[in-house]
Amino acid sequence: MKNIVTARAHTNIALIKYWGKADSTLNIPTTSSLSMTLDQFYTTTAVEFTESPADRLILNQQETDATRVSQFLMMMRAKYGQFPNVKITSENHVPTAAGLASSASSFAALTAAMFGLLELEKDDAELSRIARRGSGSASRSLFGNFAIWNKGSDDRSSFAESFYNQDIGLSMIVAEISSEKKKMSSTKGMQLAQTAPTYGAWVEKSAYQLEEMKSAILKKDIEKIGLIAQDNALGMHEQNRRCEAPFDYFTKETQRVVDFTAQCYRAGLLAFVTIDAGPNVKIITDHATEKKLLAKFRAEFPELTFDVAHAGGAYEYL
Repeated sequence: MKNIVTARAHTNIALIKYWGKADSTLNIPTTSSLSMTLDQFYTTTAVEFTESPADRLILNQQETDATRVSQFLMMMRAKYGQFPNVKITSENHVPTAAGLASSASSFAALTAAMFGLLELEKDDAELSRIARRGSGSASRSLFGNFAIWNKGSDDRSSFAESFYNQDIGLSMIVAEISSEKKKMSSTKGMQLAQTAPTYGAWVEKSAYQLEEMKSAILKKDIEKIGLIAQDNALGMHEQNRRCEAPFDYFTKETQRVVDFTAQCYRAGLLAFVTIDAGPNVKIITDHATEKKLLAKFRAEFPELTFDVAHAGGAYEYL
């Protein structure tokens, strides 16, 4: 047995969203989704066995409530056999719970690290199934560039895989509107969204959009990618506003950034938005346009922080 294993995984941003669960215990989604892994945002996690009376989590150098990771490890114990309590030391280079998929990189890194510690076979589909149990989006964060999470219908068939492992020149400008913890968790948000009368239609449309997105990526058509991703994301947020107990992740600043992005597109620039469960906006463009677009956004929103991310790599051991 190894003493300590360290793994790193990057966040991903879904271009076709995961927003709704067919099975909440197993984290099986209502739709298949497709994402791009980002180079700039990642989690590094070290795991080691400990004689502590319980699993421990040190997150960004602070002892943190380990309930969620402990439940995850209990699931692994049930599947692979008992193992001692684990000390997890994690550094998160992502604003937590602000719609930048911090749990995706966290659980992907934890899964990879635990597979190393337990000396399990590094089977990508199995790694993805296990990561999915911690956080649905984590199933995709194990892969570089573009990944598809096949929704499946049970534990075995619901996993992510690499779709296209090349950088196609797509850039994402991340507008950090708030790094505060979001008011509505993704899990609760999804449950509510599924009560929207239009939710079924969004799910159906999403299946068509997935096929269109795959084709656009293979053709390296950034404009098509942006248009589809934007429509899919805005449709997702519409379900939140139409559900039985309406809520919204958008702030006034979020809407301002969305409107300004549309203005830039009308002016002839490649500029499209995608937004996850949180107020932050990701602006899709290409490498050739990113500097010009970034300058425009910084001039328009001097109070906001903007980062630029490109396609990132798969999980790795350090």
